[in-house]
Amino acid sequence: MSAPRRFGVLGTGFWAETCHGRALADHPDVELVGFWGRDGARARAAAQRVGGAAFADVDELLGAVDAVTIALPPDVQAPLAARAARAGRHLILDKPLALDVAAADDVLAATRETGVASVLYATYLFQPDITGWLARMAALAAEHGPWEGALARWGGTIDAPGSPYGGSAWRREWGGLWDCGPHALSLVLSLLPPVERVAAARGVRDAVNVALEHRGGAGSALSLTLTAPAGAGGSWLSVWGPGGRHELPRFAGTPQEGFARAVDQLRAAAATGSPHPLDAAYARDVVAVLAAAQHHLDLPVQQRTTAVG
Repeated sequence: MSAPRRFGVLGTGFWAETCHGRALADHPDVELVGFWGRDGARARAAAQRVGGAAFADVDELLGAVDAVTIALPPDVQAPLAARAARAGRHLILDKPLALDVAAADDVLAATRETGVASVLYATYLFQPDITGWLARMAALAAEHGPWEGALARWGGTIDAPGSPYGGSAWRREWGGLWDCGPHALSLVLSLLPPVERVAAARGVRDAVNVALEHRGGAGSALSLTLTAPAGAGGSWLSVWGPGGRHELPRFAGTPQEGFARAVDQLRAAAATGSPHPLDAAYARDVVAVLAAAQHHLDLPVQQRTTAVG
């Protein structure tokens, strides 16, 4: 298969326009064909600002492109991703892929039926500052022994004045577990083995604290919120083991630069037929962890807590 050149964006929100669309419009080796969205007026506005055409029909856009990038709520993304894959279009997916495992499984099945390439745009994993640090952590683990634990704190601030995500209905409903959780998991899963067991507890507003047991005995914990108070937002991660204790650096690049790398890597995966490590199967496994945590949160309080007394 050849590397895809013509790309379309499914979505018309802030992220679809300023990250997906902008990165595609600026990419020297691909063409931004246009946007589709549930609101035709927003699709036309995005196309006017960024480039390409506005499509009123999904199938019309799919007929005009080799690949799609999707920046939509996860419950909308999953069925459209499966539809695009079954139409033979390569996929750049956003996180989380879906809000339940069954929907994620259908996307994975669709990519395997047609052999299309897929990449989940896990923002941190397309930044050289971060991937370089992860490579150093892997080398330390190989030299001294595997990492034994990790702690991650992700605090979004969508209530801050002017936040582009303040009006996001799905983020308001599903909170930090589903929006911040994939970011934290992308790093924890790069450092520790796969997750085998999960427990979770609620905090104030949308806050969730997740405890993860990993294969082989390592453990990690995630503290996640989208509604951190003013001055309390930001992300932080620490990992420890025989190789010492180390903290995640901040990256200096932009999301658009990272997205351009995702485009390059999708094109390489499509051209070679080699699955990308962050493909739909990876995206599905992230959903499985989040869904397990959500299941624990949804249990009656007596079944998920032990009273102290």
